[in-house]
Amino acid sequence: MIMPLRPGDPTRLGVYDLLDRLGQGGMGTVFRGRAADGSMVAIKMVRPEFADDPEFRGRFRSEVNRARQVPPFSTAAVLDADPEHTPPYLVVEFVDGPSLTELVRDRGPLSGPGLQSVAVGIATALSAIHGAGVIHRDLKPGNVLVAMGGIKVIDFGIARAFETTSRHTRTDQMVGTVDYMAPERFDPSYGEEVTSAADVFAWGAVVTYAATGRTPFAGESPTATAMRILTQPPDTSGLPAPLRGLVEAALAKHPGQRPTARQLLDALLGGQPTAPVPIPPPDDPADVAPPAKKLRRFTAVLATLAVLLGGGLYGAHRLNMAADDPSSPAAQASPVDGLTAILAGDRRFSIQLSTANRYLMLDRGGEELELSDGTGSRSQFVLEPVGVEYLIRSLGNEGYAAPQTCLGVRLIPDEHAAPVVGATCNPTKGTLFSLAATGDKDGRGRPTYSIRNAYGWVQWDTDAKRSDVTEVGEPQFADKYTLVDRGEDVPVTSPSPPSPAAPTTAGPKLVDANVSALKSYAIDLGVPVVITTSLDAGAEYHLDAHPDGTVDFTGTAVTETTRMTLKPAKVRKRTNDNQNHVIIVASPAAGTSGPESCVTDERKGILRMQPCRPGDVTQSWHLIPAGDSGLFELTGAHTAVQVDRGQIVEDGGWAAFQTEAVGS
Repeated sequence: MIMPLRPGDPTRLGVYDLLDRLGQGGMGTVFRGRAADGSMVAIKMVRPEFADDPEFRGRFRSEVNRARQVPPFSTAAVLDADPEHTPPYLVVEFVDGPSLTELVRDRGPLSGPGLQSVAVGIATALSAIHGAGVIHRDLKPGNVLVAMGGIKVIDFGIARAFETTSRHTRTDQMVGTVDYMAPERFDPSYGEEVTSAADVFAWGAVVTYAATGRTPFAGESPTATAMRILTQPPDTSGLPAPLRGLVEAALAKHPGQRPTARQLLDALLGGQPTAPVPIPPPDDPADVAPPAKKLRRFTAVLATLAVLLGGGLYGAHRLNMAADDPSSPAAQASPVDGLTAILAGDRRFSIQLSTANRYLMLDRGGEELELSDGTGSRSQFVLEPVGVEYLIRSLGNEGYAAPQTCLGVRLIPDEHAAPVVGATCNPTKGTLFSLAATGDKDGRGRPTYSIRNAYGWVQWDTDAKRSDVTEVGEPQFADKYTLVDRGEDVPVTSPSPPSPAAPTTAGPKLVDANVSALKSYAIDLGVPVVITTSLDAGAEYHLDAHPDGTVDFTGTAVTETTRMTLKPAKVRKRTNDNQNHVIIVASPAAGTSGPESCVTDERKGILRMQPCRPGDVTQSWHLIPAGDSGLFELTGAHTAVQVDRGQIVEDGGWAAFQTEAVGS
């Protein structure tokens, strides 16, 4: 997918002009560029944190030289590289075509000649890559491009420079995508060294994905997927019979049982039998070890997976198999600490960027995340577990008995962006998040987490000053956050707005907001008034509630529909954030009864009269004094009111109002 350059992106690397973005992964950003001869190229710019590492530069130089030896048979040719540039970059052939991921997502699983072409093309590429002494290490559908001329495999070999650089990659950071990683990547008893057989295993998983739209070991989490890779047979249902046997051979647990890439290609082109290559597997230490040793080994693998996959939370939910045994250490738990209480949804917390003393903040529902200094309830959240995922509820409207607001992902296709915004607290694809323990700690020794959604990882774009949910390649390259305990239990809240007919019983008793400052500004409270525009508007337009429930400033006289009363808004507790908040109540005609009606900020620029709901944030209006003569600005949950010839507008109108007391 081609995307425009972002602010801060370079426009030139070496002799290449950068035109737009092709993608971003764990190793760096990929740009479409133009060479000096006018031809299109793809340029991978390495992430800045690798650039200062001499060890990485040396390995990068070595791996690029080896990758240049790969003949361009179904591979994107390596054209150029500059390991000494800051940052280093790699130039490869530009392939004008979708990835296999995009193709299957948009058109569905492949079959017939299309599927055979993918299987043959990838096997051809692996034969060329392995023939040059290179291992891909990160073969996945996203690295298989489908062009007019056939299949092109990209990003081969370079992963090793990242994976083996000790400064950046430790035992808990591997390059690869879990669904396509061979057993030996997780458990060394299957093989001490990663060989070309790991790419063959990935071939089997990629072909399964191409034919069925799923991977052969797909689990509910990365850790569950890894455990299936280690312990379960592959699910190859849906693969056509001529291909299924060869895929199952490629997915053998032990590397020695898998065919080579060349054997795959010969079988695909020559119609040879697709049975596994008859190489006896090595003895499995788990099969011959005594039960105690076998259990210790299995437990060690579980612990390793929980760290490797950033699955601290997954481990807590899915891998603690001993918890049912009352004599086990897990059952004899120590008192709950702050972090455990946060993850259980029992404590409020703030989300701090691990690279700065800044915190994520949701100012009001529907708006995008911002950064703050961490003070106030707008920078506080609480987790609500939904299976192994979470709703992340904002406490920004804690001062009101209002509908709850949770974090969600807003897709903006035109901007190629997916910011995090305030959303209704309903479990959906856009509002469910998972937390992955990174294994790292911040400067104060606290564990850090990355935050994942179905659309990608939650990132903070410093240049654009906004959040962006995007794929980053591997979990270890996602932004890291600290869950900062705010030391208070989460108040009991109602899952939905309270009924107008029933008193609010959830949480602390509602109290009046502090509106004492308004009295000194000659703003009439608690008595019938008309709310009018200032004389600067050319005329006095009255706030008018029409019989159909709409609200505007078209009134020009004191009538039943223009008579209002300002009252303090109901809040859970008084804070600076809800000071000078009022409700605007329609004064009913004499002799009528029934619930009061309040001016409600339904959505931006749209006001309506609705039954008053104590504490509803959409009925809470912030009066901002504009001088000492009774003028004020009027700001609701969605709308900063401006008026042009009686109509409420987004810009270009008048924003100063006043009250005038009238008889009831």
